[in-house]
Amino acid sequence: MKNLFAVLLIFTSLSTYGAGVTETHNNVRSAGMGGIYMSIVNNSEALFVNPAALGRTQGLNWQVMNVETGVNGMDIYEDFRDIDTSDPNSFNQFFGKDIWFRLGGKAAVTLPYFGVGVYTDNQTQLELHNPAFPQFDTTFISDYGVVVGGSFPIAPNTYGGLTLKRITRWGGQQDIDLGVIAGGDMDAIADQFQNKGNAYGIDAAVMTSLPLPLNPTFSVVWQDVGSTAFQMTDGADAPPRIHDNLSAGISTSLDLPGLDWTAGFEYRHITESQYQLGKKLHFGTEFSLPFIDIRGGINQGYAAYGVGMNLFFLRFDVASYKEEMGAYPGQSPQNRIELGLSMDLSFDADFRLVGADGKRRKLKQRR
Repeated sequence: MKNLFAVLLIFTSLSTYGAGVTETHNNVRSAGMGGIYMSIVNNSEALFVNPAALGRTQGLNWQVMNVETGVNGMDIYEDFRDIDTSDPNSFNQFFGKDIWFRLGGKAAVTLPYFGVGVYTDNQTQLELHNPAFPQFDTTFISDYGVVVGGSFPIAPNTYGGLTLKRITRWGGQQDIDLGVIAGGDMDAIADQFQNKGNAYGIDAAVMTSLPLPLNPTFSVVWQDVGSTAFQMTDGADAPPRIHDNLSAGISTSLDLPGLDWTAGFEYRHITESQYQLGKKLHFGTEFSLPFIDIRGGINQGYAAYGVGMNLFFLRFDVASYKEEMGAYPGQSPQNRIELGLSMDLSFDADFRLVGADGKRRKLKQRR
């Protein structure tokens, strides 16, 4: 079993994109709301999701850490628990199954109209095929990025935003023999993937809020404008590029004593014809009570659920949703569970810690 844990460890340090919709900067809160986020974010996450929202931040916000992990259902844990790495036949239960892991993290500091941050985006997806000569069809991408972003006012309650990213990427696609995986030799597994590269990318955004009941907010975000291509630094080829993602969204919100309500809709990957329309649509809502958030939504035609617990400056999030691995919603859904733990500190203009008294209302000002 020690070798098995070594195999899992290396795979959770990688990133993959299979038949599902390619996304960057995944977020557990967003996953629990059906995938929406761009029009409701106004804390340090704005730097990664919607730079125009930096115009709505107040004071100094420090995302000390945000660590998230995910797996496609607890049944995968049960399958791995029965593995005998000395017996390749014990892997037979994985034929035809997609195995997905995710491990990511980020940290950022933002001021009104400006922010800097770092992130790592690590996932992997593999499928055992070819019973005559068993191999894991493995596609992975591992990213480490440094981000600098800014926002600027365009009109009352209207902001534009730009983000510049430098990304180091390691990854590609390989068929790995079952014997290599079963052997648990991390060096042998890592040797299968040699392509590395660096790239610079740009995100652009605009958002506006109308002075009407329910505070309707509209956003348009263009991530990786023109696509982000990598210059090879190692291996035989450059890692795969990041395709651009043009998205539009709308949100509404209502603040009541002891209860806040948020809802939204997003249409993502507008220009990417390889995705069927139903895979691009996302709906979600969130009810915020003191110290707890209850979330739900529709992601690619499937129900999504999430809960967030706020303990002073720590936040724990969990989400359960489905990702469509086929060509259209309803064809081949994959169950996924994600967990997140973050620590956020906010300071007002006098550098006083906001929310130190644990009041929910002050804590929510960072979101």
